[in-house]
Amino acid sequence: MNELWQDLRHGARRLGKRPGFTLVAVITLALGLGANTAIFSVINALILRAPHIADSQQVAALWSTPKDKHTEGYVSYLDLQDWRSRSRTFASIAGYKPNGFTLLTDGQAERVGGLKVTANFLSLLEVTLVRGRDFVPAEEKGGAEGVVILGYEYWQSRFGGRESALGQSLTLSGRPFTIIGILPKDFEFPLAEDNAQLLTTIASEEGNLEERGAHVLKALGRLGQGATFTAAQAEMKVIADGLAEQFPRQDAGVTTAVVPVDEQIVGPEVRKVLFVLLGAVGFILLIACTNLTNLLLVQASARRKELALRAALGARSGRIARQLLAESLLLSALAGVAGLLLAFLGLSAIRSLGQNQLPRLQEVGIDGRVLLFTLAVSILTTVLVSLIPVFKMSRPDVNEVLKTGAKSMGGGRSLVFWRDSLVVAEVALGLVLLLGAGLMTVSFKRLLNVDPGFDPTNVLAGQISMTRAVYEESDQRIHYVNQTLERLRALPGVESAAFVAPMPFSGGNVGSDFRIEGRPEPEPADAPGASNRSVTPEYFQAMRIPLLKGRFFNDHDQRGGVGAAIINASLARRYFPDEDLLGQRITKIGANQNDGDPEHWEIVGVVGDVHHASLIKAAAPEIYLPYEQNSWTWGNFFVRTGGNPAALTKSFTEEIRSGDRTVLLTRVRPLVDAIADTASATRFYAFLFTAFGVTGLILILTGLYGVVSFAVAQHTQEIGIRMALGARSKDVLKMVIGHGLALTAVGILIGVVAASALTRLMASLLFEVSATDTITFVATSSLLVLMALVACWIPARRATKIEPVAALRYE
Repeated sequence: MNELWQDLRHGARRLGKRPGFTLVAVITLALGLGANTAIFSVINALILRAPHIADSQQVAALWSTPKDKHTEGYVSYLDLQDWRSRSRTFASIAGYKPNGFTLLTDGQAERVGGLKVTANFLSLLEVTLVRGRDFVPAEEKGGAEGVVILGYEYWQSRFGGRESALGQSLTLSGRPFTIIGILPKDFEFPLAEDNAQLLTTIASEEGNLEERGAHVLKALGRLGQGATFTAAQAEMKVIADGLAEQFPRQDAGVTTAVVPVDEQIVGPEVRKVLFVLLGAVGFILLIACTNLTNLLLVQASARRKELALRAALGARSGRIARQLLAESLLLSALAGVAGLLLAFLGLSAIRSLGQNQLPRLQEVGIDGRVLLFTLAVSILTTVLVSLIPVFKMSRPDVNEVLKTGAKSMGGGRSLVFWRDSLVVAEVALGLVLLLGAGLMTVSFKRLLNVDPGFDPTNVLAGQISMTRAVYEESDQRIHYVNQTLERLRALPGVESAAFVAPMPFSGGNVGSDFRIEGRPEPEPADAPGASNRSVTPEYFQAMRIPLLKGRFFNDHDQRGGVGAAIINASLARRYFPDEDLLGQRITKIGANQNDGDPEHWEIVGVVGDVHHASLIKAAAPEIYLPYEQNSWTWGNFFVRTGGNPAALTKSFTEEIRSGDRTVLLTRVRPLVDAIADTASATRFYAFLFTAFGVTGLILILTGLYGVVSFAVAQHTQEIGIRMALGARSKDVLKMVIGHGLALTAVGILIGVVAASALTRLMASLLFEVSATDTITFVATSSLLVLMALVACWIPARRATKIEPVAALRYE
């Protein structure tokens, strides 16, 4: 132990005498350790740590999904009831619906996040209320009186934590609800996007509870004692097949998927992304270790004479190895501390940029498991970076070293081989990182260049919800929308205004089956379907959506008689190929039909395709209906302006609220911002990969610069002799730069081969770019060659300044 302490003190003194080397070495290794710690912290919180659900390993999400796909789908209340009654593997099955409530306070509307749930929801989660009681089964039936359970924070902020809150009434979305209970302080439901402050039953869904085709609920199940997910999946498939046979119109072609809740919270795509990122930061750590190994090898080779003298005086190879290891251990310890500081900064950036891409991000932090990970990686790096220097330097050839001048030593062919090999490894590893960054950058650029099918510039939009009972009448909704549009058009700088439900890139969609008159009744699984939009006549011109055939809506499209419908090009191609579709009629559209709305709709026009949900997803069939003939209680007002739309935010908001302050207005923002949000995942991953790639590039360049500089210093006498014999500056430049570029070329060749296989792992993250895109590979490799040229040119230029006379006296 005493000898170890002496070795550490000696190592500390040596590092203190070389502050420049120590700083570079610590920063190099800290970059790798910090990046790995940050990404592992995310994986620890999202994957390794169990979600905040009691016995979560027994809980599953239940999807109603097409048989030919594995995609999350909602379930109808009637199907949910059949799942409950027929399942034997699940002890309990509950339904829920994420729902924002409009709360009226002193005549002003505000939005509060919450859930609509079946009565057994909290009991399935094994949640015990701190006050009051849970829901009872009768309270989830349609027509039941409204009851609500408050979140603990909401109870404290609105009611001051008073017991008297129980029994009081809240007006939510225009309906009275009686407060019956208070959730515990630590209640979390990780499957809800918003913090659930209010829980009500699904009773307010009313008509949807009676329609088997109304898929409005998500479902959870808790396994019974001894049951397994495999058995549950087999049973639920049998139940789904039975429902499909019993109710072919609604359930044909549909099955049920049983997904463990932790996989539901952090899906397979996110898991794959996280492990790809862990692989990327692993590459950074390998590059850092390679770089530091080279630095230690260079430093150790400069000490060959000292180490040989110590060996000649009787120092054992184990003693010499321990001293070299002590220096590496001190460097790793310092780098570990610095890496933790960098990890804190990195996590701040990840939380800021990834809040819409990664679930449970608020739980990510540095805990005991992360600290153990950092400690283990630091110890591993100590071994990695010390392996070659210790192996090569702990057994010096005393006779050879002592016969060689200290200044003229190049370290021998073996050391030169190892230094060059490490540079090649650095370049290869770094190229893989740079190619990943390049592919993500190209992907993000191509995503931003996608034409959404309309012009989003200079458009300001806001989402509204009408909650008062008066708006249950269609005429009242139409009157409010028309009056508000008149005020919006009168605002200075507004060129046009319109209303649409739902708005492109607002996160909402309404889809339904429909029928084409004159055609036979299709099989349930083959029924035509489309997304439905309700719009005012100015919508298409205001959004600059092109008319391909027929006409736009006009003021003559009123309630009563046959309705007017406009379809998009995708629907026309799919259901009316090579047909004259103008004048044809469609019926049985299930888009929120009101009393008095038309039952038959005549196609009066065809418009261009529009991306509504995402730039990545292809346009789908859509049917547009006039708002006068098909009004909804929610939707989006928007205006097109002649300048910056954000400048109108205040007046836009005031004009909408001035008509009726009980109407909830949210998400007021420029439309380009809403579109940018849908690309935020690609932007987030592009940012991370680019940051990792740039870090790798910096490490490569510093490593290459260090090796070439050391080679120049070791060959000072040789260069001087060459120049004394007539070598020109360009010959010296060519010799030094040529050596560096040769190493770079070999590293690039190896890196391209490795990247051709490894980049395929990130194929699912890319948009309209191959994982082996030739242009990206060539451009990235060329960039690396150019940067390597700069790194080699600096020491090479210094070599041309060597004076032959001084070089000959260098010994």
